[in-house]
Amino acid sequence: MFKSEIHRRIYLLSLAFILCSLPLSVVGVSIGMIVLVVNFAISGNLGKKWFHMKKKPTVWVFVAIYPLMLISGLLSNNLNMGLEITRIWLPLLLIPIIVASSDELSRKEFFYLLIAFVLAVLFATLYGAYLYLIAEKIDDPRKLSPFISHIRMALIVCIAIAILLQHLWERNEAEFLPLFLAIALIIWFIGFLFMLKSFTGILMLALLVFTFTLKIIRRVAAPVRFAIYSGLGTVLFIALSYLAHQYGSFTSIRLTPDNLPRKATVLGNTYFNDTLSRETENGYFVNINICEDELKNQWQKRSHIPYHGTDYKGQPLRLTLFRYLASKGLTKDSLGASHLDSLDISLIERGFTNVLFRNGVSGFKSRLYEFFFELNKFRHTGQLTGGSILRRIHYNLAAWHVVKNNMLFGVGYGDLLDEMESYYSAHEVDLPPQYHFMPHNQYLTVWASAGIIALIIFLSSMLITFLSSANIKIPLVLFFWLMVLISMLFEDTLLTHIGVSLVAVFTSILIFGYRFKTDFVK
Repeated sequence: MFKSEIHRRIYLLSLAFILCSLPLSVVGVSIGMIVLVVNFAISGNLGKKWFHMKKKPTVWVFVAIYPLMLISGLLSNNLNMGLEITRIWLPLLLIPIIVASSDELSRKEFFYLLIAFVLAVLFATLYGAYLYLIAEKIDDPRKLSPFISHIRMALIVCIAIAILLQHLWERNEAEFLPLFLAIALIIWFIGFLFMLKSFTGILMLALLVFTFTLKIIRRVAAPVRFAIYSGLGTVLFIALSYLAHQYGSFTSIRLTPDNLPRKATVLGNTYFNDTLSRETENGYFVNINICEDELKNQWQKRSHIPYHGTDYKGQPLRLTLFRYLASKGLTKDSLGASHLDSLDISLIERGFTNVLFRNGVSGFKSRLYEFFFELNKFRHTGQLTGGSILRRIHYNLAAWHVVKNNMLFGVGYGDLLDEMESYYSAHEVDLPPQYHFMPHNQYLTVWASAGIIALIIFLSSMLITFLSSANIKIPLVLFFWLMVLISMLFEDTLLTHIGVSLVAVFTSILIFGYRFKTDFVK
């Protein structure tokens, strides 16, 4: 319909629009996809497209998983949900074929596509930080990603960092301004990941450092290599020591006069003491030295939230108050409450249960506290409802139960969640309905929904596609591949349109769309 040059520009603009929409808009990704597909359909040149496809046979390996998931969806009793996955996974079928059958990207085109993506990520992170820190002062760090899932955002930010590191890796000249901007962006993105407090993001950041460090080691002399290994070992030792110290500080019990059961308050009222409970905050017992009448009277003088109401996180306020007072080593009575200042009151109203949040609600230490609290609660009560990390145990157990009973062919994607619900009911799992999610493991999801053959094809598509490409030797490509494989161990990375499109478009560009110069394949 148009000249080939116009179709080429539409092709590039569509890819750029998809890349820029990944951190910003699900609708934008869909619009970019539609334009990309329509442009491909009307551009003609079938002979040329087939010629390009024949030179990249692994594209068929990569898209082979889609037909099996299509069958799994169509054979589901819950057909609506089954059809949903076939729609969501369409980018994994369409984008690789379109990119593989098109002319390869030039170095300039490739560079501008990735820079456009980095700038879109920069805008999304700056806007999220503005909302979080200035405009709305949101307490939930997940709101740092206002447009898409915070987990997908963490992966996207890590890819942006990898792109910038790859750019620095390839630079032969040392221009100050580009170097300064790249380093400044890397520092900002790393800081954003720590504000986001995403376990996935921090883990992928560590993987990113590990991947590029391995590549750097291969370029340097033996003495420098030894120094790098020594430095990495030292950093790892310090990190593990820090974690062990923090966990020890959290779980150790402070046997002080303030942390032993008492009979009466200073006003002569009787304390309630649950001496069997092992729940602690900062080493102080939570369920001792409680006089609710005094605490209620004192609280109602300081706050508009009823004592028997809920805090802003929907938790019973009195329990939040117990834990916060315990974290300061205070009794749960009028005397203890009198030691709370206005900041303490505000934090309790907002649902924060520990005094360490006075130093900021977005710090890495506070995320560690939340994880340690989940772990400690599980150790003493067996409850996994407190936080997202340990709840994954329930999801994995439920998915594995489905796999064991339907190992060969699965249950159909649309019926997987219903089968997991049956497991929760049969085993009386202590998990509120609002936390009944998919397996949070992409491999288990594929296996449970489509069977062992689908899982083998899925794994083969991810392994063969990347390992057979010379581009796998490039740090950016290697990191992206490892990131996807590892993230799918504890996330349904391909559960959402953004996650699927992220994997589809970057795999297509990095493997089928661009050939890295041999100078950088080392």
